[in-house]
Parts: sequence; structure tokens; C-alpha cells
Amino acid sequence: MKRQKGEIAHRLKLCVAMAAAIAAIVVMRPPATALAFNVTPIQMVEMYTTSGTPVYATPDLLSPVVVYLDRFTNVRVYGITDNGFFQVDLNGTYYIPGPFMVTRIQPEKTEKQKALDDLDDFTEAYRTQLEQMESYSSNFALVDVTGDGIPEIFDADGKEIYTYYDKRVVMIYYSENPVKFYYSKNENKLLGKYTWNKKDIWEVYYKDTSLLPWGQFKCVGVATSPTQNAPAVTRDYTNNAETRAELHDILKKKLSL
Repeated sequence: MKRQKGEIAHRLKLCVAMAAAIAAIVVMRPPATALAFNVTPIQMVEMYTTSGTPVYATPDLLSPVVVYLDRFTNVRVYGITDNGFFQVDLNGTYYIPGPFMVTRIQPEKTEKQKALDDLDDFTEAYRTQLEQMESYSSNFALVDVTGDGIPEIFDADGKEIYTYYDKRVVMIYYSENPVKFYYSKNENKLLGKYTWNKKDIWEVYYKDTSLLPWGQFKCVGVATSPTQNAPAVTRDYTNNAETRAELHDILKKKLSL
């Protein structure tokens, strides 16, 4: 029994000694270094960040991130490392992985450009709406009153306005009073005029997205009668099968202006 206890104690001592030796090796091991730290100098150039660009103190993805930069932040670059980091000047020397940098800003497409890219669906949406309007509106207008480059559809009386958002046509204004609309291009304002108690009432309308994500028109105040630069919206197109058949070319021309 004593011999067995002695062997157990001896084994415990060996385990403790081995653990201490391993700990010493770990403590003495030098800290991890970057895989590559050779920097090739380049002539100072300006580049731009992409979304959530990480900035490192050393060119090593395993090192802590110093800060994240917003999209399209202008950064001065004056070197590149062997492992693909840009050496940048941000009130000090830091490093940004190559994939997070671009040489020029690629602006997002406007609603107008998106509509041109998707012109077939765009045309079909408008054509469907005009077919539904034909029974009560023999003429219509295509005028951009929201300032996004997309022309809205006005019916003959200015009672309903339709526009195209996200591959669908939606009604963005409705009034029991037939409103004659005027558009001030310089101020980008839509003015509405209707008669109440034998008086002409002028109002200002803006696009409102508080309730509908694609927007609708909302009266925001009383307006004075415009003296200039607010021509009445004219209904230039006949709402018939022939015009609707040419709608693709009509919209393409308007969107290309």
C-alpha cells in the first residue's frame, strides 16, 4: 500500500513539473508578428473606403482593429505590404486590407437610372394604370413633380396622380375636389388650385413618406397665386391604345433627358 501511494505521489510531482515547464515555454514564446511587414513605397495617392472599413495598427488580420471607417472616407495611401495591406496616413501610420479600398467612388444609381435599367417592367406598370384610367380620363400628362427623375401620371382633371416606385404604380394623391396642378420648376414645388365657396384656393404640396414608403402628396400650407414660373400641367397625351403602344419610347425619351 505504501509503495502504491509513493508511486502516485511521484506521478503527481512529474505532472506538476511538466505543467510548469509548458507554462514557462508559453511565457517565453515571443508574441505573434505580422505575416509580412515589408512595405513597398508608392507615390501618395488618394483612395476611398468601402462600408465598415477596418483600420489596423499592423498589417495583420489577427491584430486588433483600431477603428472602423465609414463608406467613401478619403484616405491617403503611400505604401503597400507584401500581404496586401495599404499603408495609410491617418494622423499616424496604419494599415487597411486591400479589398476595403477603391480608387474612385461608385455613386449609387438614381431612381431614374434604375427605371431605365428596368424599362420594360416600368412601361408595363404605366400601361396597366393608363388602361384603368381610360374610362374617366381621355388625356394624361407625364411630369416629374417629386424631383427624383421619375415622371408622374396626371389624369385629365388633376384629381389623381400616379407614380412608379419599386416596380409598381401607386396612387400618391387623391382629393374629392378636382385640383388643377401647377408646377414651379425653379422651386420644385407642386401647387394645387381648386374652387371653394366661389374662391380660388391655392395650396403647396410636397411628397410625404411618413405613412407610405413610396410616398404620397401632402398639402403643407396655403400658397399665393403664382405670378411666374408655375405653368399649369398640360395633358399632352391621349389615353388610347395607340399612345399606350408607344409608351416604351415615350418613357425612354423622358428618362434619357
